[in-house]
Amino acid sequence: MTERAARQLRRDVGFLGLLFATLGSIIGAGWLFGALYASSLAGPAAVIAWLLGGGAVMLLALSHAELGGMYPVAGGSAPFPGYAFGSVIGFTSGWVAFLGAATVAPIMVQATLLYASNYVSSLMTVSGDRPVLTAQGYVVAALLLLLFCTINVMGVRWLAETNKLAVWWKLLIPAATVVALIATSAHGENFSAEGGFMPFGWKGVFLALSSGGVIFACLGRKRALLLGREPA
Repeated sequence: MTERAARQLRRDVGFLGLLFATLGSIIGAGWLFGALYASSLAGPAAVIAWLLGGGAVMLLALSHAELGGMYPVAGGSAPFPGYAFGSVIGFTSGWVAFLGAATVAPIMVQATLLYASNYVSSLMTVSGDRPVLTAQGYVVAALLLLLFCTINVMGVRWLAETNKLAVWWKLLIPAATVVALIATSAHGENFSAEGGFMPFGWKGVFLALSSGGVIFACLGRKRALLLGREPA
């Protein structure tokens, strides 16, 4: 093996691993928190926010797909702006993308503990009408983050195989939840009750897009682009 070949990225993930990495990144806490926050900001018109958000993210995803085909390099969030606007913009965009990615794991831990607190009340308490972690909650949160870091450090192949199991879980649980709620708790009158379909107007719809978690729930679309590249 030549020195140049030894420096190349290993193709350990494969198509299915990249596909599941993208699905696993998209399906997260957003489908839980986004539904709540978007409805509180837009009322029943939150469905419009989801349609608009899905359309906007689809345009971004298609743009990333085109760029990934034209420039098959790893870590597309940093190189693409660099190709278009120069090294300073590329460097800045890369760091912004990194900081955004660094916040995802704590958000997932927060979502996990918030729902787990329904069964283990000692994990969280309420302060000023907001749920906050207790001392025990901080310990559990630190252990979960350590677990996530350990999985990443052990290698991309092991991460991909672990992620496949997690994605099947992420696909089955939301699907079962949607079917169960439609079958047992679907109330069409909620679309016109308490102020009508759009009680907060278009302002509420766009607030749900930006602040209600709609766009956040659709992030993760470029995970395959970040991990995959053509062999040199």
